[in-house]
Amino acid sequence: MKKLTLILLLLVAAAPCTFRSQAQERPWMKYITPSGYYQAGYSIDDALNNTFYIKRARIALAGELINSERYGKVEYKVQAELAGSPKLMDYFVRYTVRPEFGIIFGQTKTPLTVENSEYAPLKLELIDYSLVVQRFARMSANDLYLKASSGGREMGIQFFGNWFKMNDGHALVRYQVGLFNGNGINKNDDDRLKNFMARVMIFPIKDLSISGCYERRLGHMDEVEIYNDYDYRILDRYGAAIAYDSKFAWFRTEYMAGHTFGWRAEGAYVTAGYKITPTWNVGARYDYFTTNSREVGHDQQYITVGTSWHPFPRLRLQLNYTHKQEPDRSVTHLVNVMSSIIL
Repeated sequence: MKKLTLILLLLVAAAPCTFRSQAQERPWMKYITPSGYYQAGYSIDDALNNTFYIKRARIALAGELINSERYGKVEYKVQAELAGSPKLMDYFVRYTVRPEFGIIFGQTKTPLTVENSEYAPLKLELIDYSLVVQRFARMSANDLYLKASSGGREMGIQFFGNWFKMNDGHALVRYQVGLFNGNGINKNDDDRLKNFMARVMIFPIKDLSISGCYERRLGHMDEVEIYNDYDYRILDRYGAAIAYDSKFAWFRTEYMAGHTFGWRAEGAYVTAGYKITPTWNVGARYDYFTTNSREVGHDQQYITVGTSWHPFPRLRLQLNYTHKQEPDRSVTHLVNVMSSIIL
C-alpha cells in the first residue's frame, strides 16, 4: 500500500509538469523533468497461443539539484512501473564530482552486460532483451539467481567515471564499480553478503566500445566445496562485449558465463541492423544460452528478425518474428508486435 501511495503521488506531481506554461510560472519546476512511456502489444505462435499484453507502463521524475564547476553535478531520478504489480524501479542520487569520478547511491541499472545498462527499452532495437541479459542480469523471471525479474536493477552504491577525453569529445575509458544487496529490487538486504560488480568500457572511436564485466557474490561461498567434480560457487559472472552504434547501422555481440549454485551456464548473442531511414530500421539477432555448459541438452537457440518504425516522434511500432529452439529440441515460431507511446 505504501508503494502504491508513493506512485500515486508521483503521478500527481508529474501531471502539472506536462504543461510548459505552468512550468515557466513555477521556478522550482526547473528541478523536475517528468517523463514516461507505455508499451503494449500482441503475440501469437504456431500453436495459436495468442495474447494481448502490456509490457511496460512507466512514469519518472528526474532533474538536476546542483550543476556547478566548483561543486560538480547532483542529479536524481525516481521511476515507477505501473504495469502488473505497481513498483518502484529506480530511485537514486548521482553525484558527478568530476568527469573522472562520481557516485551513484540507490536503486538503478547494474553495470552487468552492455545491453542491460546502455540500451533502455526505448533504445533496444528488438522487442525482447537477449537471453544473456534475461538469465544473467535479473531482467526477467527466467533469471538464474533470483528466479524473478528486477528489471536489471539492484540497490547499492556505484563509483563511475570517464577518463582520457579525446579530440572529438568522447572519453577513451569508462568505468563502473559497485556493491549491491544482490537480492532484487525494493528489498533490504536479508543477509550479510553483497554482490560486487565492475565493468570497463574502452572506446577506440566514438561509436565503438569494447568492454568486460564481472560479478561476484561475496561472503562464505568463497570457501570452495566439491560438487559434481567441480568448484561450487553460489554466484559469479564474467563476460565481454563489442558494440558499434552509428546513425546508419548497429552491431553488438556479448558473451557471458558464470556459476549459479554450482551450475555453470554460458551464453552469447550477435545482433546487427541497418537504419534505412532515420525513422525506420531492420535488424536480426542470434541468441544462444545453456544452463549447464558441461552437459548437452540444456541449450536454447533463438533467431529473431524484426523492424522498427517511428511514424511520429512519440510513437514507435515494432514487428518481430522469432524461431525458438528449446532444451528439449522443441521448436516454436513466434510473431510479436508492440507499440511504444512516449509521454
